[in-house]
Amino acid sequence: MNIKTLFIVTAAGITLAACHSNTYHIKGSAENMQDGDTLFLTTDMVTGIPCDTLVVKNGKFSLSGSADSTCFCMLYSAKAHQINATFFRENGNIDIRLSAEPSASRVGGTPCNNEWQRLNDSLMVVGKAINLIAERIYAHPVSPAEREKGMKEIEELNKQFSNKVEVAAERNIDNEFGYFLILNFSKDIFSATTTKHLISQMPKELRQRTAIQQMEQELAKQANTAEGTVMPDFTLPDAEGNPVSALAEIKKHKLTVIDFWASWCGPCRREMPSVISLYESYKDKGLGILGVSLDNNKDAWTNAIKQWGTSWTQVSDLKGWESSAATLFNVKSIPCTVIVDQEGKILRRDLRDEQLRNFVADYLK
Repeated sequence: MNIKTLFIVTAAGITLAACHSNTYHIKGSAENMQDGDTLFLTTDMVTGIPCDTLVVKNGKFSLSGSADSTCFCMLYSAKAHQINATFFRENGNIDIRLSAEPSASRVGGTPCNNEWQRLNDSLMVVGKAINLIAERIYAHPVSPAEREKGMKEIEELNKQFSNKVEVAAERNIDNEFGYFLILNFSKDIFSATTTKHLISQMPKELRQRTAIQQMEQELAKQANTAEGTVMPDFTLPDAEGNPVSALAEIKKHKLTVIDFWASWCGPCRREMPSVISLYESYKDKGLGILGVSLDNNKDAWTNAIKQWGTSWTQVSDLKGWESSAATLFNVKSIPCTVIVDQEGKILRRDLRDEQLRNFVADYLK
């Protein structure tokens, strides 16, 4: 299941370009906080290590300074981390209202913060709808038909979620907020086609930034194995050392799932029973699986195959993340799936669990 969350940014610190004024003034209120309580300001969304502190007095707090760049930050309570808000530290007057319920916290006052709040308000509606459906189909026993109906509803809401972010990026294509959205959410929210389109609309001064140029280089790499293209062939040895051509293997089946995995990958191991069940359900209808391991230890690889008793073709060059196939398909994390038809046309990428099963069921019905 792929339920998008309301923007938890995992970058260590996101710095944008300079604004025109030269000082920022943060003023805010903090619900249910006492005099002397401390708020931490961090630009590190992974560790939360503070770069500044603010002290609450009469339910309010403030901080002033100068910034030569716009930076994405989080403000959180030293006592209760659920009291927090994400915002952009940019020059200007920034208003922050912290609530005991994080979804009720609000930011504004400057261009990036106004747009950030506007976007989160619209996404909150979608997020709540997704959570209600997820609770309905996962927290209580439901029929397979009801669960499938709920998953399709979630998939449609995820599309709405993505569209809202795309619209916000389009609306802010010439400013720092649009740059922020493209830079940080293109992988999870936008398709490669959408990302290319958005970048093409950016003004020259934004598009020439190193991060965007690197993104364009990455997109160029992905183009050869994007959805809708015919995959390039690769040949890797199986467990007995016999060379296996991917395209030759694919021609044996109506539909093939190329499954990138490794014996040391916890999520891969947890999902393997689901993959085995999928294969057993549809192998007689034309489903094939080609396992590509990112192991670098042959015994670990072959022992995992024996443990699971998988009967589909497994290959590996035992080079770990340097696997030639993983490099060819621009695989950055595992498990990763590439679904292709009998001619090698890439139909979908990165489907897992029920989304993968639903796609296979629809294609082979």
